[in-house]
Amino acid sequence: MLNASNIFTLLKSAEQLLKSNNIPEPETDAEVLLADVLNVKRGQLPLIRTNPVSPDSFNKYKNYISKRITRRPVAYILGKTEFMGLNFIVNEDVLIPRQETEILVEEVLSRIKINKYSEILDMCTGSGCIAVSAAKYANVYVTASDISLKATVVAKKNAEINNVSDRINFITGDMFFNIPAKKFDIIVSNPPYIAEKEFNKLEKELSFEPRKALVADEDGLFFYRRIAQNSKKYLNQNGLIIVELNATIAELITEIFSAAGYKKIKILNDFSGLKRVLVTKNG
Repeated sequence: MLNASNIFTLLKSAEQLLKSNNIPEPETDAEVLLADVLNVKRGQLPLIRTNPVSPDSFNKYKNYISKRITRRPVAYILGKTEFMGLNFIVNEDVLIPRQETEILVEEVLSRIKINKYSEILDMCTGSGCIAVSAAKYANVYVTASDISLKATVVAKKNAEINNVSDRINFITGDMFFNIPAKKFDIIVSNPPYIAEKEFNKLEKELSFEPRKALVADEDGLFFYRRIAQNSKKYLNQNGLIIVELNATIAELITEIFSAAGYKKIKILNDFSGLKRVLVTKNG
C-alpha cells in the first residue's frame, strides 16, 4: 500500500510494493515514475523528499505503479524514452529503443564521419530511433522503412520532435519493397531476430511490445537472410551493412552474410561482452 505522508515515504512505499511483486530494479522504476509525476529531474527527488504530495500527484503515481506491477514497461507507461541523448515517444506500436542499439548507431556515425557518407537506408525503423539519431548527429539523408504503418506514424512524430523531418524519407513496406531504385552508402537495421522458442522464455515485459518487431521465422534468421540476399543491388561499391545481432546466433548470421558474398566481416561486442553488431562491406 502506498504511503503519501510526503515524497520520501511515497517513494519508499512504492519501491517496496514493486519489490514485493518481483519487479526488476524497483528503486529505479519508482524514482523514474515519480520524477515524471512531479515534473522534476530524478536527481532532484532527495531535495524535495519532505514535501507533501498533492492528491492529483498521488493518484497519478498510484496509477503508474499499478501499471508497472502488471509488468508494463516504464517507457510505455510514460509514453516516452531517451535514446542517444534524444527524446522519443513510444507506444505499443513500436519496440522500445535499447541501450545496446546505441552501439549500432555509434558505429554508423563513426563510419559516416570517416567515409563522408551521405545516403543511409534504415530497415525495420520502428520508432525511428536509428534514422532520427543518424540524421540528427550527421549530415546525411535517411530512407527509413517499416512494414507497420502505425510504427511509421510514430517514427515520423519522432523525426518532428527532433527537427529532422526534412532529412528522413519514411516508407511503409515489407523490407526492400517500395525502396527507391537507388544506391546507399550504408544499410542499417535492427531487425526482428528472436526465435519463437526463445521468445516464450523471455521476461514478461516483452509481451507488451509488438511481437512482429521481435520474433522472426527460421529461428530468428529470416530478416538477416533477406538483407544479405537483397542488399548488394542497393549498396554503393564499398558501402556498408551494419546490423544488430541476436548474440545467441551470431555465428549463423555471420555465415549468412559470408555466403551472400560479404567477406570482410567485423563483429562488435556490447557492454556485456556479447556479440551485438555486425559490420560488413560491399567489395
